[in-house]
Amino acid sequence: MNELDLTNTQSVIFMVVLVGWLLYLNHRDRQKSAQRERENQQMIETPREELNPCYGRYIQLAGKRNN
Repeated sequence: MNELDLTNTQSVIFMVVLVGWLLYLNHRDRQKSAQRERENQQMIETPREELNPCYGRYIQLAGKRNN
């Protein structure tokens, strides 16, 4: 690593620290994703009885253009 003016030993240590840091960030990201997934599963919406069963079809028709 000539740009940083490091010896071979320093370069190896730097790379090991860098890989360890990336593994830590990946682990932390996976934990956050799993937590969000658990929260999303807890918030499953239940349909209300007062809604019309054709409500979704109305939305589909509203999004279409007439040519």
